[in-house]
Amino acid sequence: MLFLSFLFGASVASFITSCSYRLGNSHSLTIPQRSYCDNCHSILRWWHLIPIFSFIILRGQCFYCKQKISLYLPVIEFLSGIAFTTFIIYEPIHDLIIILFLTSLIFLISTDLFSHVIYSYSLLGLFPIALLSIPQNYFYNLIFACILAVSLLLFATFTKTLGIGDIEFLFIICLIWGWYQTLLIIQWSSLIMLFLFLFTRKNKLPFIPALAFTTILCLFIQGY
Repeated sequence: MLFLSFLFGASVASFITSCSYRLGNSHSLTIPQRSYCDNCHSILRWWHLIPIFSFIILRGQCFYCKQKISLYLPVIEFLSGIAFTTFIIYEPIHDLIIILFLTSLIFLISTDLFSHVIYSYSLLGLFPIALLSIPQNYFYNLIFACILAVSLLLFATFTKTLGIGDIEFLFIICLIWGWYQTLLIIQWSSLIMLFLFLFTRKNKLPFIPALAFTTILCLFIQGY
């Protein structure tokens, strides 16, 4: 069952990543219906699409044109497989909420990486996790979330280091879990971003992947 959970999580990540790439590049989600190489546009065979395994067999390149495949794909497939294996406990309601939450995070990560765009509707998939959370005073959470959002908007206005999508994400997290958990996520994510900046020296880095990663860590620590 652990293997099936891993395979399911990796497959979901592969599918969502493909959809995110097409959306980010203004490609049709339905034409062509089958997956294809982004470089030579050749239709891929079934054994080219096995999560993680195909990347290894193909040595990280397209079977047809030898264009390199982004390392992001096997990494997100592997991490998704681990996450699904960790959080799925074979209880229908619980698992449905977890799957919705994780797939929303994967979609947010992918669209931010591929096109630096956050689709606000995808944030709706985060809300159901509140049903599994420790009971919260959502009135106070809303107040803190509004204060946080205004503060981050002011910060973003002066520094140009945050996007609206990042602020929307943190607003929802604060609404679900409160200010303390949200500040921890911001702190850990900022440390990750600092490390990435020192490693890559890039002035513009997507923030959602770090936020999503630390959010999943919080899920793990809290024992969902």
